[in-house]
Amino acid sequence: MKMKKKLLAALLASALAAGMLPTSACAVSSAYTSSNATLISFTDSAVTADGKYSGYEIEGTDVSITAAGTYVFSGDCDDGSITVKKGVTGVTLVLNGLTLTNADSAAITLNKTAEAALIAAAGSENTVADTAGANDENAAVKVKSGASLSLSGTGTLTACGNVKNGIKGASDAVITVDEMTLNIEAADDGLSCDDELTIKGGRVNITAGGDAVKASPDTDDTENPDTTSLGSVTISGGTITLEAAADGIQADGDLTISGGTFAVTANGGHTTAISDEDASCKGLKAGKTLTVSGGTFTVDSADDALHANDVTVSGGTLTLASGDDAVHADNDLVVGVQGSSSTSNPKISITASCEGLEGTTVSVYSGDIDVVASDDGVNAANSELGEHSDKYAINIAGGDLYIDAGSDGLDSNNDINITGGRVEVYGADAMMDAAIDYDGTFTLSGGTLFGAGMEPGAGTQAYIAVGETSPSGGKGGHGGMGGGANGGQGMMPPNDAGGTAGTANGNPPTPPANADGSTTPPNGDQNGQNGQQSGARPEKPSNEGGQQGGKPTNRESTLGIEKGSVITVQDADGRTLYTATALGSMSSVIFSSSDIKEGETYTVLVDGASVGTATAKLGTSSSSSGSLGPNQNGGQPGSDQQNGQQGGVSGFGDVPQNSWFADAVKYVSENKLMNGTSTTAFSPNGNMSRAMLATVLYRMSGETAEADSSFRDVSSSAYYAAAVNWASSEGIVNGTGANTFSPNASITREQLAAMLYRYAGEPSVSADLSAYTDTVDISPYASKAVEWCVAKGILSGESATRLAPQDTATRAECAAMLQRFAAL
Repeated sequence: MKMKKKLLAALLASALAAGMLPTSACAVSSAYTSSNATLISFTDSAVTADGKYSGYEIEGTDVSITAAGTYVFSGDCDDGSITVKKGVTGVTLVLNGLTLTNADSAAITLNKTAEAALIAAAGSENTVADTAGANDENAAVKVKSGASLSLSGTGTLTACGNVKNGIKGASDAVITVDEMTLNIEAADDGLSCDDELTIKGGRVNITAGGDAVKASPDTDDTENPDTTSLGSVTISGGTITLEAAADGIQADGDLTISGGTFAVTANGGHTTAISDEDASCKGLKAGKTLTVSGGTFTVDSADDALHANDVTVSGGTLTLASGDDAVHADNDLVVGVQGSSSTSNPKISITASCEGLEGTTVSVYSGDIDVVASDDGVNAANSELGEHSDKYAINIAGGDLYIDAGSDGLDSNNDINITGGRVEVYGADAMMDAAIDYDGTFTLSGGTLFGAGMEPGAGTQAYIAVGETSPSGGKGGHGGMGGGANGGQGMMPPNDAGGTAGTANGNPPTPPANADGSTTPPNGDQNGQNGQQSGARPEKPSNEGGQQGGKPTNRESTLGIEKGSVITVQDADGRTLYTATALGSMSSVIFSSSDIKEGETYTVLVDGASVGTATAKLGTSSSSSGSLGPNQNGGQPGSDQQNGQQGGVSGFGDVPQNSWFADAVKYVSENKLMNGTSTTAFSPNGNMSRAMLATVLYRMSGETAEADSSFRDVSSSAYYAAAVNWASSEGIVNGTGANTFSPNASITREQLAAMLYRYAGEPSVSADLSAYTDTVDISPYASKAVEWCVAKGILSGESATRLAPQDTATRAECAAMLQRFAAL
């Protein structure tokens, strides 16, 4: 029956196009008369009919169509209906100035397996609606199981679903929209069809309290589950404006778009905080595949802009603003056409997002892609596969990709492969975040690359690296603790300005005093130790939050690169190979193109002044950073801090055996609570993020949790998602604001104390803190926690009189406090 129904629908559409039906069935017809149609007129009290076709029945103000024919409706009725009876086909319903409302059901209904073409006559204005008292399963226009409805014409139809849906197709139903101006206002879904929904043209304007456009079979019906409907949406043209409280377009099956002009707003747009963690407020969403091969899109969504199991964008112009991921694929995300050399099609401009492009595998073949992301620009991850999987990969073979990311620019939990195209990538310049970050192998074999962070580990095309890069090779990256082995930009601690071995900020790590809290920091600075880049105390949080916004704190670039700096790469003859304008601090520069030749020397200039030279090389697992210019912080030959050197506790060159934190680092490393920030560095003076500590406590607990979160800035694919979900559900962590967690914000000493205190069950104990002169700085929520940690010897003062609750906790301090906590 389903095959027969679809064949009849196709024949009907063809007949309309070819003019095989009566001329009255065509939207361009200038007149409908009793000789070529049946004219039916509504009033509030009666219905009159006259004309060629007699296949109708009238009962009060309810009209039933019982046979094929062309029926033209006009008039105004506040409680009437039009129904095409079960199994009736070959019906054309022409609306020619009709206003029809029904008090307890749909204004227009196609019963099971009926087929009809609904045409808005040229120049006509028509409105159909249900009322607030109607059945809650109702719609203004209802297409029952197995029925088929096509909507066309050059007039206007407004459908008002005051109770639930505007236009609704049931199981195995087919709805097609072409040519007409269709306005829908709905309390729930606007234009919905369980089986197949097709839009070929016209102007479609929908405002919906649920999804604007939807194809979603009722598979959960325990009595009669729908196992045959496809749940597909296909759009090839039209001008479509959608405002939805939920998803703009949702297809449980496939969503295929080859043309059209779209303006989609989901739940107010990307600035809206989603209060219901189960809500879906995506722009374009598919349960299976989402394919875009053409069209012009402006999507502003509180949730993902595009989302599906598999996403392919091979054409079109897309401008996307998202409160979460701009384009998200649970499995494969493909941009462009394989083998194409186009740098203009598709054109994707992501103006706001948490993560720009995300999928288990992300492949870019062609196009012009600009990404602005508060977290990762391009991310290869999947929460269901865990932190590491051989399936994760970012593959770039063509196109023009420009990334402005608040965290990692290119972030793969396994491999990165670049064989072509042009990539200019910016990310955070922090201990745990970089423009380029990966956990597996970075293979560079073609294209043009400008960025910073982790160097390539394989490939046939040479590159240069100047500044504080991270070596390639190994596993770990920012997965797990957000900085395992090979952790990302700047993970190898530089030396101080004089060239002696140092740590992340050029100074020795500052201990959290003696056990009794009496040690004064070596540099005598009472306000700026413990890894803070500027030496200034962070602003006091309004609640547990600490630093707001979730973005990592950038360090000061040793290359002097800041926002607006002009970076130039030149060859030995002074020929300019590449010029870029920095979007923020960069402690390294990595560049590769076909002009870079292995073994030759190149110079990097910042605002016209040389900051370093480098000899081009191929990626290997032991690649190290390039040479720095005069007065730059570079590793000294033979020092433990030079890239690739092993030494110190647990193989970390920056953890001397005699350091105060050596035992603590050994403990957290051996117990797999904290990883290094690279294979050879622990970065003891670096900051600890809120997400990292949640992950440590999660590991310590041995519990398991779903990778889900009520916080809008915690993506379900983030390595810390399960940990944050667990810690939040256990009351160990709170948010920092409206539905935000700020995972990348550095944790303060009082926040660390609060999380340990809650993890311990908030035991009742107090301590005398009168010796400390800065107890006024302890936030009310943390006062008991700080007292307990001091009483148990977990937290000590920065000096005999200073507890420093608002200072950022260093990784060394966190390791020490965790070791002391575990010993209780």
